[in-house]
Amino acid sequence: MFNTEKIIKQQARQALRGNLSQLIAAAGSVVTVYLAVQYANYMVYFSLKNLDVTQIGLLSAETLFALGTAVMLLLCSPLLNGFLRASANTALQKDCGARDVFFYFKKTELYFKTLLINLLVYMLFSITSTALNVSMYLEKLAPSVTDPAVFGFTPQGFAVVFAAVLTVIISIFLYMFFVHFPLMSYALNENQGVGRCVFVTMGFSFRNFGKLLRLMLSFAGWFALCFFVLPILYVLPYFSVASLLSARWLFDLDESRGAV
Repeated sequence: MFNTEKIIKQQARQALRGNLSQLIAAAGSVVTVYLAVQYANYMVYFSLKNLDVTQIGLLSAETLFALGTAVMLLLCSPLLNGFLRASANTALQKDCGARDVFFYFKKTELYFKTLLINLLVYMLFSITSTALNVSMYLEKLAPSVTDPAVFGFTPQGFAVVFAAVLTVIISIFLYMFFVHFPLMSYALNENQGVGRCVFVTMGFSFRNFGKLLRLMLSFAGWFALCFFVLPILYVLPYFSVASLLSARWLFDLDESRGAV
């Protein structure tokens, strides 16, 4: 493990003392709202199915369900920013409250600014991840390869697994380029402009890709433990606080060099 990442993680653990329960409550609020939105939209979707309604105007019920879910999640997305805000307060001030999760709902202007930032970040990630979805191209170009009947220890099966793993790796890299630092930057300073937060920070993301990759690799063991679900309660706040500490250090370093 690199010394820098070791120091950052040690500082994160120290900052979590006395704040872990608040961050877990904040994260729980985000997850609860997400599940509630999904449940409500599924209820509407299956109600339409039970009524044998498959077409509403020019859109199918499935399309309306997807659009409704996306819109509702976007409207609730400032809760995620609020969780990161709580993590930033923990990282910098060693103090946070569960109510920090509602920080971006306090003012109408701040709320809509947060929505715009989240929408732009999501669009950048979604468009690029779709364009680089190896599994999708394999399914479209060679549908016989993805036929479940040929799965197993066969060349076709290995091709499907390889494509899926490659797609996941690409998605992680795209998250690192387009999502991570813009959201960290906004959590640290909500007064910056939308363009600076989303687009200017993109160059910062490219310059510091290696440093973020090393931090994420240092958490590989913790991420593996999340397979058992329960450790997520600790790993999510731990990683978010460490990410904010790392981002603050890198932003300050870039600012001192006049790069940002």
